[in-house]
Amino acid sequence: MDSSERRARIRANLGIEPISHGQVYTFQIAISASEQQSISLERHQLIEETLTQHKSNLIPLIVRRTEAYSEEEEYEVVYGADWCIIAKEIDIEKLWVWVFDMNDEQAAAAKEEMQQLLGYSIDGENSVKGETDISSLIDQKLKPIYTKINQLVSNSLGNTEKSDSEEKFRGIESRLENISSALETLTVVIKEVLPPPKLNLVIANEEEIKSALEEGGATKNQRNAAWEAIKYWKQSGKVLTWQNLKKSSESGSEHKIKNFAKATYDKVKNLTDIRNS
Repeated sequence: MDSSERRARIRANLGIEPISHGQVYTFQIAISASEQQSISLERHQLIEETLTQHKSNLIPLIVRRTEAYSEEEEYEVVYGADWCIIAKEIDIEKLWVWVFDMNDEQAAAAKEEMQQLLGYSIDGENSVKGETDISSLIDQKLKPIYTKINQLVSNSLGNTEKSDSEEKFRGIESRLENISSALETLTVVIKEVLPPPKLNLVIANEEEIKSALEEGGATKNQRNAAWEAIKYWKQSGKVLTWQNLKKSSESGSEHKIKNFAKATYDKVKNLTDIRNS
């Protein structure tokens, strides 16, 4: 697909407005030199797994329109550069974005606000834990983030164009209503598409564990052997961890459980989780 065909397809399907929300082609998003960051291995793997599983990003990036790059690159990422970098690496076709008209000062303020609200530094050292509930993150974090970003933009507009402030405020109010509606829809969609959390073996009982394994296709012998191994490590004086549970699948181990082999261990690890907090 050549450049002209790409642009025609984008114009026909996306209809991006000065401030809007939707999907754009990943090749349209430019990453400034200052955002070409080093991503920790742990965060890189987390983002790559999420992008691969869902074929796009669940939480939209913040971008602004620009003419500073190539003809194809119509947007510059303001927040979420690590997601954009990895999406380009693994050829994710489209990304969800919020598009804003921002100058450099507004973009810097918005980026700082996002980092503070999400509790995540740009170097990725304080990345969100894997067990964080994404629905809760959307409900508690996403709405105030975009409200604050709109406040940043609207405050700037009010200071620089006081002569027609009333008209500007009406337009901003309408845009905020549209954003609020879109965020509500996004929250519902994400809750529907995300799988439920895996069963926690630490607190689950025999019936719950065997039921989860049965739903995952485990045979009766596998379910029984798995429960015996889990029960063994849940005894007083022992600790249930994946490393310890694996010992019960290894021939010759003093902790070996009858009929609990590597295939059963792998199935248990794929279908369940061990969380001690």
